[in-house]
Amino acid sequence: MKKLKFLLILLIIITTFLLIYSILSPNIIINQRKINLGDEFNPDIEIYNLFEDLTDNAIITENVDTKKVGIYEIKCQIKYLFFRINRSIVVEVIDKEKPVITLEGNNPSLVCPNGIYKEEGYTAIDNYDKNITDKVSTTKIDNNIFYSVKDSSGNETIVKREIKFVDEEKPILTLNGTNNITLYLGSKYVEPGYRAIDNCDGDITNKVIITGNVDTNRIGTYKINYEVSDSSGNKATTIRNIIIKKKTISYGNGIIYLTFDDGPSYLTSKVLDILNEEKIKATFFVTNADIYTKRAYEEGHTIGLHSYTHDYSYIYANSKNYFDDLNKISNKVHDVIGIYPRIIRFPGGSSNTVSRNYADKIMTFLTEEVVNRGYTYFDWNVDANDAGSDINNSINIYYNVVNNLSHNKTNVVLMHDSMGHIATVNALKDIIRYGKENGYTFKAITNDTPVIRHSVNN
Repeated sequence: MKKLKFLLILLIIITTFLLIYSILSPNIIINQRKINLGDEFNPDIEIYNLFEDLTDNAIITENVDTKKVGIYEIKCQIKYLFFRINRSIVVEVIDKEKPVITLEGNNPSLVCPNGIYKEEGYTAIDNYDKNITDKVSTTKIDNNIFYSVKDSSGNETIVKREIKFVDEEKPILTLNGTNNITLYLGSKYVEPGYRAIDNCDGDITNKVIITGNVDTNRIGTYKINYEVSDSSGNKATTIRNIIIKKKTISYGNGIIYLTFDDGPSYLTSKVLDILNEEKIKATFFVTNADIYTKRAYEEGHTIGLHSYTHDYSYIYANSKNYFDDLNKISNKVHDVIGIYPRIIRFPGGSSNTVSRNYADKIMTFLTEEVVNRGYTYFDWNVDANDAGSDINNSINIYYNVVNNLSHNKTNVVLMHDSMGHIATVNALKDIIRYGKENGYTFKAITNDTPVIRHSVNN
């Protein structure tokens, strides 16, 4: 009986203590239980019990990093009367921002009919996980490709690329050579050729339709029309103009045409300085193309073609070698100045005999064939001999030129601006001043310049 009474009293004491503790025990209120990644953390914690605000009596410890996703514990120690109470609160930094998927290439993407789509690429960047491209999954449904990715917080992004199986691109139709060819009356027109490439059908050169006629026995301008269509009906067209004119008489205008072979070199810059100072134009038959070629062209001088290799044994071995060499220097000049020159000079001139060592009658064929292909070739009738015995003698170079000038002819002067011809540079200003003082004018060669040509010896 006494034992039961003791237990009852003990139960009453414990219950009373718990009741008092619950009345006095603090409640904790926090306004931020979930914090968005990167936001400022302002917990604004309030602590109170039934009788009073205990916030000022609390010691709060927290290490919440809002730049890092995770669960954090805030510890509160509250002193009240003879109690020392410890509480903890859990808050969570969360990431709600979806990743960004960027599709490379086109959207919608056009694919050739009956073709296969080739993935153009994509990237996935998340604000927290950074580059998660390797987590992207792709799903093809009908003519759409869906790209989906989830970041480490489960935020998902889905984007769509539409695939259209259609060909809306016309073929690329290009002409060999130039779109304007000038021929002399009575010469022969030879089609330089063309090429047609389609994005879906590939090489369709054999589908090109050519219309138009050229009568080289009648002066005028003739149009050759080129047309091609791909299997989807996309059409490309272009035109080549063939100009037939009468050959200009070679003699009688008294103009001096200064021409420089085998350059450019550093000496070309010195030549250009003199020409600029004297305010005259000249012609450069080049074996290379560089900044000096570009400068000469931009300053109004004529750029002609000479040779890519200047190797007689190669270029005069056969006509294929010659035109391969000519096309190479033509392409190189085009890369620098943006045009394909049509004025040329044969290495050694059209009258050279060195070509006999490599192919019989090669010059007879080439002199006719270059004209048929739309080129105009020039020789010379005044030789400075600066590539011969007078290469280092500026005085002799001067007299070689001025003693052979005439007001009764078209004066095409052969000089050189390649390496080793400093004597030519030293003589140039005096040659120009002689011409000016004696009533000559200076011009650069054009398509209208009277043609000076040698007799062919092979």
